[in-house]
Amino acid sequence: MWYIKKETLDFILGAAQNNYPYEFAGMLRADKDTITEVLLIPGTRWHETSATFLMNMIPTDLSIVGSVHSHPGPAIPSQADLEFFSKFGKIHLIAGYPYDFQNLRAFLPDGTPTRVIIK
Repeated sequence: MWYIKKETLDFILGAAQNNYPYEFAGMLRADKDTITEVLLIPGTRWHETSATFLMNMIPTDLSIVGSVHSHPGPAIPSQADLEFFSKFGKIHLIAGYPYDFQNLRAFLPDGTPTRVIIK
């Protein structure tokens, strides 16, 4: 089970809204099982249909537990999303339009949906 700080959730949803129609992306930091922060990676490219990280720019930081990105439509992972999930992190979030908590989806590395509870 994963939790997310309300302030962190608000940041994610606000960033997704502000970047629309482009995707927003960042890395998730956590304290144990609670997502506490979004780390913006230098060189990240945001497009209408994708967002890409420069993997060599992600710091070596054991508090990074996964990723977050937005979709300008439903929060359904693409094949590229699933491939990324399987290679990096323990939890991945997708914020789908219209960028509210009801349209935020969480996934494990194998693409299995999971719950995130606001803390």
